[in-house]
Amino acid sequence: MSTSDGALARELAAKITALAEEKGSFISDRDEIFKLALKDKVTLETRGTDDVLDTFGSPAYVSKVTSRSASKTEIFFGDPDDRQAGILREAYEYLEKHIESGGKLLVMDKLMGLHPEHSYHCRTILTPEYARLLVMWDKLIFDLPAGRAGEEPDQVQVMIPEYTPISILADADNRATWVLGSDYFGEIKKGHLRMAMYHEKVLMKAGKGGGLGIHAGGKLIRARDESSGELVEKGAIFFGLSGTGKTTLSVHHFWLDPEKDETVVIRQDDFFSLSPDAQAFGTEDNAYIKTEGLEGEGQPLLFAGATSPNAALENVYVDPETKEIDFFRYDHPFVPGGKCLNGRGVVIRRELDFTDDKVDLDHVDMIFFITRRETIVPPLARLNTEQAAAFFMLGESILTSAADPTKAGQSVRSVGTNPFIVGSEGEEGTIFYEILKKNPGIQCFLFNTGGFGGRQIDVERESLANPGAMEILRRYLGGFWHIDKGLGIKRELLDNTEEWFRVNQVRFELIDHGETRLAMKEDIEAVFEDIERGKKSAEDYELVKTYCLAGQKVRIQDSAALIREIARGRIKWRRENYWGYEVPTEVPGLDLHRFDEHRYYHDGEIKKLNDQLKEERLEWLHSFDDLDPKIRDILG
Repeated sequence: MSTSDGALARELAAKITALAEEKGSFISDRDEIFKLALKDKVTLETRGTDDVLDTFGSPAYVSKVTSRSASKTEIFFGDPDDRQAGILREAYEYLEKHIESGGKLLVMDKLMGLHPEHSYHCRTILTPEYARLLVMWDKLIFDLPAGRAGEEPDQVQVMIPEYTPISILADADNRATWVLGSDYFGEIKKGHLRMAMYHEKVLMKAGKGGGLGIHAGGKLIRARDESSGELVEKGAIFFGLSGTGKTTLSVHHFWLDPEKDETVVIRQDDFFSLSPDAQAFGTEDNAYIKTEGLEGEGQPLLFAGATSPNAALENVYVDPETKEIDFFRYDHPFVPGGKCLNGRGVVIRRELDFTDDKVDLDHVDMIFFITRRETIVPPLARLNTEQAAAFFMLGESILTSAADPTKAGQSVRSVGTNPFIVGSEGEEGTIFYEILKKNPGIQCFLFNTGGFGGRQIDVERESLANPGAMEILRRYLGGFWHIDKGLGIKRELLDNTEEWFRVNQVRFELIDHGETRLAMKEDIEAVFEDIERGKKSAEDYELVKTYCLAGQKVRIQDSAALIREIARGRIKWRRENYWGYEVPTEVPGLDLHRFDEHRYYHDGEIKKLNDQLKEERLEWLHSFDDLDPKIRDILG
């Protein structure tokens, strides 16, 4: 690939490659890289064992950085600014000294995507102490065909995990990324995906093929149509942020009936390129999944994949004596508060049931926008074209520990549920809208995998003079929000029934000399500093804890039933008057009474919650000046 004079990130990557080749400093042999990873220093020292394997025979690595460094990521187009250029040159000089002193570099070339017009030769260069990252990458995407081995890579990523401080610099025009200071595998995965998605969009806008990069899993669903009795095949894609259930739904059989030849075929769990004619081209061979709370009953396929000897795990708990994995324990030494809720694993897709050797969908027939809400968003709503484009733009969910552990549980919006968009986000929505209009047969749905009927309850006050209150806030500062997750509270419902509900989150406020304010981290840190310096007394403050109570949890069994019956054509619908979309009135095998808003809220509360949500949604949509007005105004 040719580079412009301003393509410093790409030029320095090429320069360090040439120097390493000249000095014979590259290690590219897969077996040698895998052997280096068996001696991963961080993992061995952390676990206190003599190898990195668990009882399943797969490696279970430990990283110091446990999530993407989104706030440290900078994207530019060709010319970096002076500060960015300085960082790049210093990083290059670090590698240059490393090589000149006899050090080695690892290099691995892989293939993203299988379709000849939607595949990319990707190169990653890495310092050898972190070979485990290439083991995981090797397992995730496709091997580069032998015939393409001599080609210049389409995109390149240089990763120096030991470098400080954390800085991620990405040149979108020349598809070169430098990752400094992070040893989290997700940076390799998403760095290459970001570049491929941007290039696909550039090609599509130029009329040279390409497509819209979408953060979505996908599969084929084969089900018996209710009216005709025929076996129908539908391509389905699932939009969703990490931790919302995207992978779970993409890799699940929905308990379809094999005696009626019903089944699913799993194609992809994370990213597609969506073409104007609604084809979806997959990018990865296997799946990078969250392992938090992974169990065999509700997630049988993912559990089987994560416990295979061919998996590669990251930041899961491993008993130091027995080497047994515990997906429900989250101890981690490098995370403030000692808990990591972003355990991960690369699982081999073709080891799972319901897979084949393809990753593409010939046509998309159903689109699901996954959100996680806790109050009045129904488990399922059917959308028209404009509504679907609006919910693509809204990208509603909650933050998970994959993006920012300090904000886990907080509401978030991300266009296309895709935090890796390069360029105009409004343009992405308009492109998606045009694809839907060209393909009117696509059915679109809003899909809530969170809960229903939640509310805030039980305000408690404690003086900061109480050591217990101080400890709670210290844990909060460490990013461990879910300190009361799983706590059950019995609540009387409006229909005079009693049910147990779970506490989803705890919201903190500070009362400072009678004035109440949200306990932002910077405020708490300032209070701690004043108390330690003797400027103020802990007795001057009170901690207010507001428990956010989740209502009826939308279980995987509920989600599976909804998708299964959509595919069969057995759901009855009605128009929801406030939002204008359609909601189910009858779903075989599912008690919809559990999700009746009038069980949990008075009419006034329902209106207030809807009004608040509409205001939020409209404010978000109207923040995009380049968004098609038909999308921007549909919810108004």
